[in-house]
Order: sequence, then C-alpha cells, then structure tokens
Amino acid sequence: MRARAFRPLQRGVSLIELMTAIAVFTILTVMAFPVYTTWIANQQVRTATESVVEGLRVAQTEALKRNAAVKFVLDTGTGWEVQLDADDSVLRKTAFAEGSAKVALTVAPAGTSTILFDGLGRPLDKDAVRFTKRVTIDVDSSASITDVRKMRIVIDTAAATGVGIRTCDPKLGSTDPRGCPT
Repeated sequence: MRARAFRPLQRGVSLIELMTAIAVFTILTVMAFPVYTTWIANQQVRTATESVVEGLRVAQTEALKRNAAVKFVLDTGTGWEVQLDADDSVLRKTAFAEGSAKVALTVAPAGTSTILFDGLGRPLDKDAVRFTKRVTIDVDSSASITDVRKMRIVIDTAAATGVGIRTCDPKLGSTDPRGCPT
C-alpha cells in the first residue's frame, strides 16, 4: 500500500481572494461616491428648508398666541431668530448646523430677510406694512454638485388664499401640486 500524502484542509482566505474582494469593494465605492454626495447635498437642502419653514411657523404661532407682533429674522449665513417686536427679545433661535451648513439661501424681494407677523398672524414687512407681493426664499446647495434638487419656500399673502407658508420645487410646473405657484 502506498502512503497517502497528508494535506490539511484549507482554512481562511487566500491572498488572491482577499485582493479580489478589496478590488471589487474599491470599484463599487468609486461608482457610488457621486450618487452619495448628491444625496447628501439634497438632504442638506431639505434640512435647511424645513428649518426655515419651522422658524416661520414658530413666529406666526407666537404672534397669534401673544396677540402681538413677532419678527422672523433670517440670516442666510448662520440661521434664524424669532423675536418679540416690542423689545427684540429672542423667543427662539436656530443655527444652521451640520445638517444644513452648506446651503445658499436667496430671499426675494431682496432685503426681505425680516418678516413681521402681526397679532392675527399676517405677515408684514419690516416697516409694518402688509406685503402686497409673494415672498420667496430659494434654498440651493453651495457646493459645486450637479443634480441637486433646489427648494423654494413661498410666503403667499394673497387675499384669496390668506397666509400660506409652503415649500415647492421650482423646476416643476405650477399645475403640479409640488410645483411653485406663478
């Protein structure tokens, strides 16, 4: 009888298998990176939009609750504040943090970064005159990433609709419920 050569069972992973797995992982990571950065930029735009809408609603609610004028002050670089108009005391303040630090906010008409809500919750300009136009705040990514979904905050003061604070997508038509009014 011939003696058999004893071969131990293979345990673990060979170097070739390990290098193949690393190569596949690297390729998948490189392919997914652009999609991931666009997703992050979209989340930052959404977070900033929701933060500003929250501030507007807080200011409007506080004005109704106190039956007094309350200001919403937007600093496009750092965040927003809700202040009591009588003595400028800060009722609530929020800074754009990690979730929305890389966004650009544009207010139209220009110079409308302060919105005063009267005791009935109606928006007035900083001189306590009722707005006759729609106020919009465009939120976009400040990073140079393509395909980022821009958002718009609309403060509509039309007499027929009352006061409406809503978000919309400026790329969609006005007939689409998600689109911005014209």
